[in-house]
Amino acid sequence: MGIWTNDDGLEVRFGIDRATSANSGGTSAEEKVHVFDIADATELGDTDTAAADGDAAYIPAGAIVKDAYLVVDTAFTSGGSAVLDLGFKEADGTNIDDDGIDAAIALTAIDADDDVIACDGALVGTRLANDSYVMATYDTAAFTAGAAKLVVKYVVA
Repeated sequence: MGIWTNDDGLEVRFGIDRATSANSGGTSAEEKVHVFDIADATELGDTDTAAADGDAAYIPAGAIVKDAYLVVDTAFTSGGSAVLDLGFKEADGTNIDDDGIDAAIALTAIDADDDVIACDGALVGTRLANDSYVMATYDTAAFTAGAAKLVVKYVVA
């Protein structure tokens, strides 16, 4: 019915006029970001079967994991050859895939502040079948220091 463009170039539509999608297939899915904080790597276990906290954030079933990366805040150290696994579990602690985000990240890749790791696990680029809670574990040896943030980008389509 009517279109008005305000001073900053935003089109305001009135009546039955509707905005059109930039893609030809209709509506587009909005990308969302989930940030998981590994506040203290010394608290990680070699397994994680603990139920998620009732208010813990999760990525919903049906979401497509588009991308994930780990940003080191504090360098990781270990008395051995520790590696970091990043994956998903269900709310009750059932393992979905303990290294589905990334498997066996070597200590040498996360041993400096501001290291960034592009994650390439089996579940990156796939649709999740379950509500999925992030889990972080170690293999081979425990960590003696370290902190990082895992950023997971996904869409619900």
